[in-house]
Amino acid sequence: MKKGEIISHFELSKTQIEQTDFFISKLIKHNKHTNLIGSSTIENFWDRHILDCLQLSKYINKKESYVLDLGTGAGLPGVLLSIFGYKNVLMIDSVKKKTDFVKMIIQELCLTAKIQNNRIEKALVQPQDIIVSRALAPLKKLLTYARLHSNKKTTSFFLKGRNVNNEIVIAKKSFLFDFKIFKSISDGGGCVLEIKNIKMIND
Repeated sequence: MKKGEIISHFELSKTQIEQTDFFISKLIKHNKHTNLIGSSTIENFWDRHILDCLQLSKYINKKESYVLDLGTGAGLPGVLLSIFGYKNVLMIDSVKKKTDFVKMIIQELCLTAKIQNNRIEKALVQPQDIIVSRALAPLKKLLTYARLHSNKKTTSFFLKGRNVNNEIVIAKKSFLFDFKIFKSISDGGGCVLEIKNIKMIND
């Protein structure tokens, strides 16, 4: 999708468009000296990143939900979800140059989101309503992380690629979980993977 189509699809307000453009411009500028995202993905930023991240809003119904973004990197999808109106977004990443960038964006745009520079397994976080992640790790590792910050009501949404079915097979050797696969609207081979009720086998 092109920028105009994405704006229309998600009914973005003038402020949300301006904040997203500001975020993109700062990210591109910082990416020249600090590796935040793959440089090859910058050209089609709205389609490759904005659309991919914002499609999560179709599955997270309550703007008041506590949303945890694991390994947020440059703030994708956490910053965009915050811009979109989610009030309780917490992002975690272990790379300080990335969390410093996200912290600057949060301050510049006066967002309600928070960022924590920490390893996911060491982060002190209350159980979350929603856990999200994009391009972080294979599903087995994501389930290990998600379990640390979940309770019985937590739902996880992971943006995944073409290898998702193989990742599910591998993860099921170590975990029990309920899942649904939704076709991505940003990538022909990608998907949004919904996960609930994560338990370790022999737990």
